[in-house]
Amino acid sequence: MSSEVTEVILPSMGEGIAEATLVKWLKKPGESVSKDEPLLEVSTDKVDTEIPAPASGTLLKTIALEGATVEVNATIGWIGPQGAEVPAASSKKSGATSGKASSSSSRTSGQTPSLAHNQSLAGHAAQGFFHDGSTTLRSSPLVRKMARDFGIDLRRVPGTGLAGRITKSDLLTWQQNPMAHMQPGQPVAVTPPLLARVSTQTNNGAETLEGVAVRREKMTKMRRIIAEHMVESVRFSPHVTTTFEIDLHKVVQVRETHKKSFAEVEGFNLTFTPFLIRAAAEAIKKFPVVNVSVDGDDILWKDSINIGCAVALGSEGGGGLIVPVIKNCEKKTLRDICKSLNDLATRARSKKLQADEVIGGTFSVTNPGGWGSITSNPIINQPQVAMLGIGAIVKRPVVTVDDKIIIRPMMMASLTFDHRVIDGEGGAMWLAEYKRILENWNETP
Repeated sequence: MSSEVTEVILPSMGEGIAEATLVKWLKKPGESVSKDEPLLEVSTDKVDTEIPAPASGTLLKTIALEGATVEVNATIGWIGPQGAEVPAASSKKSGATSGKASSSSSRTSGQTPSLAHNQSLAGHAAQGFFHDGSTTLRSSPLVRKMARDFGIDLRRVPGTGLAGRITKSDLLTWQQNPMAHMQPGQPVAVTPPLLARVSTQTNNGAETLEGVAVRREKMTKMRRIIAEHMVESVRFSPHVTTTFEIDLHKVVQVRETHKKSFAEVEGFNLTFTPFLIRAAAEAIKKFPVVNVSVDGDDILWKDSINIGCAVALGSEGGGGLIVPVIKNCEKKTLRDICKSLNDLATRARSKKLQADEVIGGTFSVTNPGGWGSITSNPIINQPQVAMLGIGAIVKRPVVTVDDKIIIRPMMMASLTFDHRVIDGEGGAMWLAEYKRILENWNETP
């Protein structure tokens, strides 16, 4: 065991993730810990995950409380030999060397240790500060982007985070009721609330809505994030959906021929979804406009095809929906995609995904057909510009070009796209190419 004391630092969890909520310490100060053993659980806007210990030894001290929002690269504790002293001056990553952190520490001398620790932690990341010319405000890049998108001046938003930091929750609270925070005579542009409220009444101690008794239950964190994301998407993007019917008899033949040998070799079943993802990647190569993002009046063309596939977590995963991302699909074979999808979906349901496995998507696929849905109008997963909805595969009579009636496995596929950047013709051309690929399938897994 090394005699050195090692800082426990909240690691980077992927581009665009600047902070995480510390859900639970899995070890207490004074307990032994092995390197790479799960040390704490954190939650981001994308995923819940475990952070491994950076070294073996004893957890000497923690300074981030459960439930606190912590910025990436912040020092949150120390590991070392039992009885070792924690360094009096923390590293540059903790921000204790900045003038603001020092003055914050001096102000907290009369406060409880936990509050002093939280306020000291607020200076962790300089990227959390920004200047408006006269005032220094604290917020994450995500909060600043949301404020720009909503047209909100962050100088008007009171921060309840560490040392007055403006959190995502502060921004959403302000947006829902901005007038409650305004000074007399201060102008404000009121935007619709992200999650609208309804007017309920209380009769004899029971809450009712339009005369119907209700039982109130808070959304889970994941459900609220999904709700906010869907409302944001519909607000920002003009959605258009086009639907094609596709004959899958060649795909079905390939699957039937190879499913037994595939399961024997790989250890899991060969499903239809990897075929549908692989075909989407090939169609994107020909019509890459569905694989872009919109930034103001700029179009961001992407070098990779990273396809997210919606996974319903079910009761064993706590409910809700998550979209793990299969990276670089343009380079993957059908078998590669089969293995990637099975791995991501299995770990998604057991909360073993890493944060960088649910970000970076450039196009998404959702498959409600697995529950029998014939067709759907998906909501785009921002900042993407298109999502493919897969319907159930249903045998039905089909009239051939020579007027014969045959039974074929048919599927409805719907493409929802952002009309700011994709016209009706562009969406239809992509879906026509997708249909052509599936109806002429010849790749074996």
